[in-house]
Amino acid sequence: MKDITLANGKTVQMREPKVRDMRISQEAKTDAEQEIKLIGNLTNMTMDEIDELSLKDYTSLQTALKSFL
Repeated sequence: MKDITLANGKTVQMREPKVRDMRISQEAKTDAEQEIKLIGNLTNMTMDEIDELSLKDYTSLQTALKSFL
């Protein structure tokens, strides 16, 4: 489990992905949508919450995800 602190001070926890998460994310059409769906599954964030993140915060989530892969 990784803790990611966003610019607004909120801490988001991301769990390690499982094969099930990868399968679910592959239902999306594009690579970007797959990544967003995977991050949503691992953090319990909604797509709307992810859409409203700054790019800096999203990059922090991407970096955390990559550390698991």
